[in-house]
Amino acid sequence: MPLDPLAANLFFQLVSARYEKGSMILTSNKSIGEWGELMGDPVLATAVLDRLLHHCHVVNIRGNSYRLKDKVKTGIYSTPGTQVGQFYSGANGSNDFLC
Repeated sequence: MPLDPLAANLFFQLVSARYEKGSMILTSNKSIGEWGELMGDPVLATAVLDRLLHHCHVVNIRGNSYRLKDKVKTGIYSTPGTQVGQFYSGANGSNDFLC
């Protein structure tokens, strides 16, 4: 869900306060290109991403959700086009930032 302006600003302040002071690990199911829409302000998103990606390793992980693995096994939930035990590589893979 998109962040409201206050939440986006607070997130920027958090990232700015941590910038070049320590490590951060962030996970998102949105691609880097979608962060402007997510934050509701493309300029603010660019400033956040500039700080995050400066000393960053981006690890793009695609596959089944770890949290849903038990539900998939029992048949309560299934990912589109897959059967239990198969890996699903969807169009919206998560992006994990190791900074």
